Amino acid sequence: MKESKYDKIEKAERSMPSVAGGLGWLVWSGTASVANSVLLWIFIARWRDAEELGRFTIVMGLYALFYNVCALGLSPYLVSEISRRRERNLTADGGEKNIIFRFIGSAAIFLTASGTVCAALMAASVFFVSDSAPVRVAAVVLSAALVPTGAITLAETVAVSFGRARLMAIVTTLENALRTVVPLILILLGYPMWAICLSFVAVRIVALGVYLLAAGKNLALFAFDRNDFAALAKVAPTFAGTIIFASLNWQIPIILLARLSAETESARFGVASRFLIPAAIFAASYACSMQPALIRHYEKSVGAAASYLSRMASYALILTAAAAMLAPLLSRVVLTALFGEKYADAAQTLEILAVSVVPFSLVIIAARGLVAANAQHVDLFANIFGAAIGLCAGLLLVPKYGAVGAATAQMLSFFLMSLVVVGYLSFRMKGFWLWRAAAVSFVGLLIILPIIWK
Repeated sequence: MKESKYDKIEKAERSMPSVAGGLGWLVWSGTASVANSVLLWIFIARWRDAEELGRFTIVMGLYALFYNVCALGLSPYLVSEISRRRERNLTADGGEKNIIFRFIGSAAIFLTASGTVCAALMAASVFFVSDSAPVRVAAVVLSAALVPTGAITLAETVAVSFGRARLMAIVTTLENALRTVVPLILILLGYPMWAICLSFVAVRIVALGVYLLAAGKNLALFAFDRNDFAALAKVAPTFAGTIIFASLNWQIPIILLARLSAETESARFGVASRFLIPAAIFAASYACSMQPALIRHYEKSVGAAASYLSRMASYALILTAAAAMLAPLLSRVVLTALFGEKYADAAQTLEILAVSVVPFSLVIIAARGLVAANAQHVDLFANIFGAAIGLCAGLLLVPKYGAVGAATAQMLSFFLMSLVVVGYLSFRMKGFWLWRAAAVSFVGLLIILPIIWK
C-alpha cells in the first residue's frame, strides 16, 4: 500500500536525530577535546618554564581565533540547511537524494578555500601580535592546520545532521588521543614549540582522512552546484562577521595580555581559561544537538519553537549558574592539583571566568533561535558590541590588573551580549520567556560576586 503524506512525515520525524542521543556523543567528543587541552597545558606547565607556557598560550590563542573563523561561522546554517533538505527528501515523492550531496560538495569547496585564506592570514598576523621569534615560527607552522579545518567542520555538521554523532565522537577521540600523546613525547624529549605545532598539523590531516574514508562511496555523489555556492557566499558575510567578532571576544584578552602585560600573566590566564573550554564545548554541543528539533518546531509554528527554546535555554542557564557558584570553593584546589602551586594565584581569574560562562552559554543557545528565525544579523550586532566592550574594558583593566582584568573584561562583554540577544528574541518570538530562570541565576551570582572580588 502506498504511503500517505502523513505517514511519510511521521517516518521523517522518527528518523531525525534525538537531542539526547546526539548530545551524548557530542559531550563525549567534547570530553576528549577538554582532556587534550587540559593535559597539554599541564605537561607544559610542569616541564617547561612559565615564560614558555605564556608563549604557547599566545600561539594557541591566535590559532583559536582563526580556527573559529575558517569555517566562517556557518555550522548553524549548515545544520539547518542539511536538516531541512534531509526532511524534504524523506517526505518527497521520488528521489531527491542528490540535493543534499550537491549542497555538501559545494560547501566543502567553499570552506576549504576559506581555510586556506585563514592559514595565510594567521601566518601574517603573528608578526603583529608578537616580537618573539619562537612564537612567530610556531604560529607559521601551526597555520597549516587551518587548511583542512574548514572541511572537517563541514564533516562534523553532516554527522550531526544525519544522526551520526557517534562518528564525530570516534574521530574526535582519535584526534585528541594523538594530539595528546605525540606532543607529550615531544615535550619530554625537549623538542621546541614549532615541532609540537607541526604534530598538530599532521593530526588534523589524519582526522580529515578518517572522515573521507567514512564517506566511502558517497564521495562520488558530491558535486559542485553554482546556486548552492552562491547561496553560501550570500549568507557567509553575516555568519563570518559574527564568528570573527565572537572569536575576538575570546582572544582579545590574550592579545591584550601579550601586548600590555607580562608573559607570566598570559600564563595565568592560559591555565584559568582551560576551564572555559568544557563550558564552551558543552554549550556548543547542547545547542547543536537541539537545533534539528528547533527547526522542526519552527516549521510548525513560532510559538512552538519559542516554548521549546525557552525550556532548553532555562536548563542551561540554571546549570551554568550553579557551576559558577561552586567556583570559589574549588578553583584554588583544582589549579594547584593540576598545574602546581605556582599557578594557585590564578584562582581569582578562574572564578571570574566561571561567572562569564553563564551569559556566554545563553548567547550560544539563543543564537540558534536567531538562525531559525533568519535573524542572524542580530547575533552579528551582539558580537560587534561585545567585542567593542571587551576591547575598551581590557585596555583599561589589563595594564593594571593583568589576567584578572582580562577575565573581568570578558565577563562584561558576554553579559552585555546576552542582554542584546535575549532581549531581541523576547520581542521577536512570542513565548520566549527566560526571566524566571534568569532571576534565580542572577540571585545566586549576586551571592558569590563579593566573594570573588574580595
